[in-house]
Amino acid sequence: MVEISEMIFTRSEEGILIPQEVELTMLPKNPKVKIIPLTRGKLQEIHAQATSGTIEEKIKADNEIIKIGLIEPKFTDEQLTDLKPNWANALATAILSISLGISQKEVSEKTQEVIEQQELELKK
Repeated sequence: MVEISEMIFTRSEEGILIPQEVELTMLPKNPKVKIIPLTRGKLQEIHAQATSGTIEEKIKADNEIIKIGLIEPKFTDEQLTDLKPNWANALATAILSISLGISQKEVSEKTQEVIEQQELELKK
């Protein structure tokens, strides 16, 4: 029988999600960062924001993933807006990876599928 501990994220005694050190496999030299997973509710909230239709809301949702999930290093809001796209993608992918329990490669592939599907819809 499956244990509850296998089904939930680990929290500290204070109730805070425990950060994990993760390699960013989408970047050269696989730099390490500390991140926490996004809870199911937070993922649903960000997904709703990302699919709202406006480009501003999509960018805000992408930044929210990093703002919430990245523990170390921690960016200011200004630094977050200046974040290089390759780093933003790698960070968001790593956070989604531990949040969903799938590899960074799988997250990246699924993201690419969604982008291609959206491009097809726009061409119609």
